[in-house]
Amino acid sequence: MTWSLGSPRGSEMDLQGALILLGLLVIFAVGLNAYDRGRVKHRLLGLLESRFGFDGKSAEKTGKGTSPQWAKGRVLRPQSSATEAVLEDDASKEEPFGSIDFIVFLPGEKAVLRDAALGIYKQNEYVIDKPHRLYGQRRGTHSWSNLTKDKDDTSYDLLALALQLADRSGAVNESELNAIVQIALKLADALNRPTRFNMSFEQALERAIALDKFCASFDVIATINVVADSGAAFRGPAIERGAQEARLEFGRRNIFHRRNERKEGSRHLYSLANLYQPGSFDPLRLDVLQTQGLTLFMSVPCVPDPVAAFADMAETAKTLARRLGGKLFDPDRKPLTEAGLTTIKGQIQDIAERMATQGIAPGTINAVRLFPP
Repeated sequence: MTWSLGSPRGSEMDLQGALILLGLLVIFAVGLNAYDRGRVKHRLLGLLESRFGFDGKSAEKTGKGTSPQWAKGRVLRPQSSATEAVLEDDASKEEPFGSIDFIVFLPGEKAVLRDAALGIYKQNEYVIDKPHRLYGQRRGTHSWSNLTKDKDDTSYDLLALALQLADRSGAVNESELNAIVQIALKLADALNRPTRFNMSFEQALERAIALDKFCASFDVIATINVVADSGAAFRGPAIERGAQEARLEFGRRNIFHRRNERKEGSRHLYSLANLYQPGSFDPLRLDVLQTQGLTLFMSVPCVPDPVAAFADMAETAKTLARRLGGKLFDPDRKPLTEAGLTTIKGQIQDIAERMATQGIAPGTINAVRLFPP
């Protein structure tokens, strides 16, 4: 006997199959502890965001102004006072990777091939959420490199397993430190190497808390909005021409960027997005796009010279306003005057100086790692 598509019997079988699958999923979910469930949820949301642009929240109607969903951090305002850092001066000795990592060194007399170490690391590193890396000091050159980016036949005199002590999600905890140590011990056993720590657990936890405060103090976004004159709208072709004339390139996340020509710092100095949801520009529909506002934004700690970058961003905003027919506004939709731009520039200068006194200047590799764009 055969069943036609959509027959009652076929529907019953489909329902039974769905119930069985649902039951298995429930059993699986119950078996997960709270830590793992959070990890699974985080990764599923990340998959949805990368595949479908879903950010875990309901989409807002087009026409309502919002900050871009990728522009995380506190936004500078011309009415606010300069940002004050809360991290005390740290005199800890700098390791090869800076002062933001808990590091387990694995020294030895015999050279280690890349794949011998990387295989063990890859089998176990999935349990770590915070940024982590396996570095090697190349044999003969004594230069450090990331094993995941080296050639298969690369050999090393010294290995170092590094765990970043803080990021935007907070500071590491003792269980995360234990997890990285367990991976280091597996490497040590397999490669017959001792372990050496750059700091104790207590020092690592204290440093993590300090770095978390550092992140909270300096995770700052500078923003300039360009809003169309009353009753008007910016059209896609005009936006594209204006962006090109301002030397902005269309790229990542379907928005425009000013490329950073220097080696240090993030790839882009600042970006240009749609002020309204979804924030990005559909390249296939740019010819029919109409929007009443644009937003330029930059991550202050990720730019090597944030004061100069903001000045350049301000000039770009003025040029776009003149070309498209609009005015400059701050994040609170208040007119942004020259005095307001000067105030924000002063705040950025203050942030840059305070970051430098803490040993993590804007645009340095450690700053970009703590505040990934």
